[in-house]
Amino acid sequence: MRLSRTGQKLFLILGVALASACQSVVKLETRVPVQVPYIRNSANECYYLDEFMPVPDALVSGESGAMKLRYYTYNVANYKDWDNREIILSFYSRDDKCWSLFEEFYLLR
Repeated sequence: MRLSRTGQKLFLILGVALASACQSVVKLETRVPVQVPYIRNSANECYYLDEFMPVPDALVSGESGAMKLRYYTYNVANYKDWDNREIILSFYSRDDKCWSLFEEFYLLR
């Protein structure tokens, strides 16, 4: 089966349109790492997290007995000397205002 010139042109235009649509589906997103402030892991430290922590990719809040807990997750972050990694910082508090760093995790991507 042979296509006419007009049919060939329409087929070519349709092919280009579909190819460009596929490119937008496969497009990769590059993200700038979040700068997480340096935090010391010490029971003597008191952090008012709502005043200075960057907006996390995920935040989980909960309780364990009388302790309040928060887990901040940054999918791409710079923290201490851990460049461009997933960072998870967990904090505890007794009054829901002053927070102490409990644990810090990082995952290579």
